Amino acid sequence: MISRYLVITLAFVAAVVRATQFAWVEACGLAGLGLGLIFLKLAARWPALRMAAYAGFTCTGLSILLVLLRRA
Repeated sequence: MISRYLVITLAFVAAVVRATQFAWVEACGLAGLGLGLIFLKLAARWPALRMAAYAGFTCTGLSILLVLLRRA
């Protein structure tokens, strides 16, 4: 259980670091990952948040795709 909180914390720390480096796409993806994990945990109590979690994961996936296309 502690690993989930560690991953969430690391995602937000990495998002802040990337934002200070003006890497906005990467920062958005990392923040989407952290928010998605938080919403997924809260969805156990409030099932409506599951869609918000999927939106965060979609943001992460799109940012990965954009970074891969940018580097190609």
